[in-house]
Amino acid sequence: MDCPCCGKKIKPAEEVLSLAGSLYMACRDCPLEPNLDKNVPYSGLKPRVQRCSSCKKAPLDLVMFEALGILIEEGLRDESANLRSVGWPMVEIGYPLAYPPRLGENELIIVGEGLDRTAAKRLVKIPEIKGVILGGGVPGVSDLNKKAHRWELLRGCDLRCDVVQSLLGELVIYKNQSQIHVEFSKENAPKMKILENLYFQGRLEDVADCMCGPGTLGLMAALEGAKRVVLNDVWLPAIKNVMINLEANRTLLGIEEIEHFGFSDEGKDVGEDVDVGTEPKLVGLASGVCEFEVYHGDAKRLFEKARPSGLCLIDPFPGMETNDLIEACGVCNKVVII
Repeated sequence: MDCPCCGKKIKPAEEVLSLAGSLYMACRDCPLEPNLDKNVPYSGLKPRVQRCSSCKKAPLDLVMFEALGILIEEGLRDESANLRSVGWPMVEIGYPLAYPPRLGENELIIVGEGLDRTAAKRLVKIPEIKGVILGGGVPGVSDLNKKAHRWELLRGCDLRCDVVQSLLGELVIYKNQSQIHVEFSKENAPKMKILENLYFQGRLEDVADCMCGPGTLGLMAALEGAKRVVLNDVWLPAIKNVMINLEANRTLLGIEEIEHFGFSDEGKDVGEDVDVGTEPKLVGLASGVCEFEVYHGDAKRLFEKARPSGLCLIDPFPGMETNDLIEACGVCNKVVII
């Protein structure tokens, strides 16, 4: 399985999980953590630490300091700017960390405002920076009556993954971060607590995740014992990531076969916005311990195509009106707002 952005091999879940826990740790020869003040202007920062001569890793503060220096040279920041002004640093494999990360090659993606392609071309030459994204707002579809909001990948690759944890196990969720809204991987995540409670109530047998994003809730429901999972999203980039995540987690989920029926943008004219679905289209199936159906389309029309489920999960954008969606999903035995 190859990354759709850079073409490099994507690590399967079991390999990612074997790395998590020690990936961003300092080695015995690493210099002390610089602990730079994130609010001090660039002119007042004098980091003395360098990359480790043994493991070659760099502390996050050093990477952000070098990035800020480039932005100042390109005229996008001034000497009064601080480290926070660079943007949002996102490690390639996200999981809860109790310490500042030490970064190896291509292990950081930066999301920021006020960036351009010229600066991004220089930023990705910093060994640890994998990609640079021009952000602002939340990417995706919050209202079908409005245009979808997009971030722009300026340079490099934007594919990263989060380790998702519950009482019943772990899996990984890959996402092209320039097109999928950010959710931090953390312990005791409220959404996972809701799923765990539904599991203990015996409700995770036949599940529909009708606004699935990259597939987090639906795939975790399968890990927790669901026998049938329907995954749907109106945003095509999310559905493309669902298919990646089925493949990445196939061993953990007991998947034996994956069928792909093609996406809505294949063979379409350039410039036509086919990322936003209307009538749900079946784009993939996966079979094994759990049977998966993957659709791209309007969640309010999902059960015109898919058989109603015992449990329908709705994970809406914050502030999104859901009354019509709840009514449309009422053909399922139970609807839960996440």
